[in-house]
Amino acid sequence: MGCMRTVGSMLAALLLSGPAVAQRSGIDVKSYWFFVTLPDSGREIHVAAVVTFEHQVPGDSVLALNLVGMTIDSVKVLVPTRGGLSREFTYDGRVLRIPLRPQPATIIAVVGYHGTPQDGLIIGSNARGRRVAFADNWPERGRFWLPTVDRPSDKAMTRFSIRAPAVWRVVANGKLTPGEGGREWDESHPIPTYTMVIGANEFTVSTHRPVITGRDTIPIEVWTYPEDSAFADSVPFRRATEIVEVMQRLIGPFPYEKLAHVQSSTKFGGMENSSAIFYAEKPYVERRMGEGVVRHETSHQWFGDAVTERDWPDIWLSEGFATYFDGVIGAALDGDTVLVNSMRANAESYFKSDVTDRPIVDSGYAADPIKLLNANSYPKGAWVLHMLRGTIGDSAFFRGLRSYYRTYRDSTATSEDFQRVIEKEARANLGWFFHQWLYQPGYPQLDVTWQYDAGARKVLLGITQRQKPEWGLFRLPQLTLEFRGANGATVRRDVAVTGDSRETTTRVDLPFAPTEVRVDPDGKLLLRVTIGRR
Repeated sequence: MGCMRTVGSMLAALLLSGPAVAQRSGIDVKSYWFFVTLPDSGREIHVAAVVTFEHQVPGDSVLALNLVGMTIDSVKVLVPTRGGLSREFTYDGRVLRIPLRPQPATIIAVVGYHGTPQDGLIIGSNARGRRVAFADNWPERGRFWLPTVDRPSDKAMTRFSIRAPAVWRVVANGKLTPGEGGREWDESHPIPTYTMVIGANEFTVSTHRPVITGRDTIPIEVWTYPEDSAFADSVPFRRATEIVEVMQRLIGPFPYEKLAHVQSSTKFGGMENSSAIFYAEKPYVERRMGEGVVRHETSHQWFGDAVTERDWPDIWLSEGFATYFDGVIGAALDGDTVLVNSMRANAESYFKSDVTDRPIVDSGYAADPIKLLNANSYPKGAWVLHMLRGTIGDSAFFRGLRSYYRTYRDSTATSEDFQRVIEKEARANLGWFFHQWLYQPGYPQLDVTWQYDAGARKVLLGITQRQKPEWGLFRLPQLTLEFRGANGATVRRDVAVTGDSRETTTRVDLPFAPTEVRVDPDGKLLLRVTIGRR
C-alpha cells in the first residue's frame, strides 16, 4: 500500500516503543499502528494493522482480534531475531484468530485487509454537504474497521498513518509526527480502543492559548467546518484553555500531547476520544452548542481516558465523573451556583428516569453497554461523588481524586480500586457508603414528622424510610434539618439516620417553637422528602 513503510523499519520503531500497562490475560497488546487509505469516492478502505503484543502464557495460544465484515488479504507474524513468518489464520467475519506457538514475549502481527465498514468509521457527507470521514468507536464499534482486542481493559499506544484525498486535513489521537504529509499521528500513552479515532475533512483549525504542564506545552486546538469556526471560537470553546487549567489545578497534569476539539459526525453529543474530542455537528450548525458539553468531554481526558473503567459495569467511573466535573469546573469559573444548579438538575433527571430500580454498578447490562448510558451512570454517578465530598470533606476528597489519578493514570480501575484510594486518603472505612450508593438500587425517600415540646424546648422528630423494600435501607450519618421561627430565627441541627431500621426517632434542642422545618436545605444528599407536623 502507498502509505506502508517497510516491515523492517516498522519493526525497529515498534520495538523501541515504551511498555504498556500489563493487563490480566494471556495476550497484552502494547501498541497498534494503523496504515489507513481513505477513498476519494465510495466507502471502501484499505488498511495494514501492525499489532505489537506480549505473549504472556507459555504454550500454544491464539491472538484473537475483533474485526467485523472485512476481507483479510494477508497475515504475518514477526518475531524479533527470527524475522517474518506467514501465518495461517481463521476468520469468521467477526473475529480474526492467529495461532501462536511458543514464542518470545514480544510478537508483532501484521494484518492486511480491505472492505467497507458497516459501522465505526463513517464516510459520507456532513451537514455542510462536504465529503468527510470520522471514526465513532464507542462502545465496541471500533471492531467494524480496526482489528483490536476491543475491550476497555486492554489499553494500548496507537499510531495512525493516513492516506486521504488531498483536500482533507486529518486529525487523530496524539501528536502530529514528521512525514506522511502531515497525516501521521502518534499517541504514546495507552488508550482504550473506543477512543482510537481519525477525522478527515476540509477543516478550519484555530489555536487557543496553550496549557503549560511542567516542561511540556500542550496545544489547544479547535477543528471545525469552515462555516462554523467563528461560532465555535466565540461561544462553546472561548474558555477551552481555562477548562483544562481548572482540571490541572484540581486533579493533575493533562494526560496527553495535545487537545483538539473537533466538529464531527459522531452519533453522540460529544465523544471523549483521547486528545481529540469529537462533537456532534448539528449543535454547531444550529448555533445552540454550549460550554457544558466541552467541560464534560474535557474532564473525560482525566477520567475515562487516562483512568479507564476496567469493564463496562463500572462506567460511572467515566460518565459520573465527567458529569460531576462539568459542574465543578463551571463553579470554579463562574461561582458555586453553577454546581448547585447542576446537581439539582442531575437529581431531577435521575428521579424521572426508568433505572431507579437498578444499581449503578450493573453487570446486567455488561453485554449491551449502550444501555449503561443512563441516569445511573451520569446524574446518579455525579451525585455519588458530590455526597462523598460532603461526607469526607473537600481536602480528603480532592486529595483522594489526585491520588486515584496518579495511581491509575494510563491504566484501568474498578469501583473497588477507587474506594480503596478514597478510604486511605480519608482515613475512614467507607464500605457502607459505597455499598448503598453503588450496589443498592434507588435512593432514600423520607417521611419526616415533627412536634415541638415547649416545656422541654425540644423538637421530637420521626424519620421513616418509605422507599421500596427491595431498594434496602440507607445510612445518612449527617442529615441536616433547618428550623425556622415566626420571627425569622433560623437554627440548624444534624441528626443521624443509622439505616438499621426504617424508623428513626430523636429529639433535638431548640430554643423557639418552629413554624417551618426543612430537610437537607443545601441539597447535599440525593433524596426525596415529605414533611408533616404531628
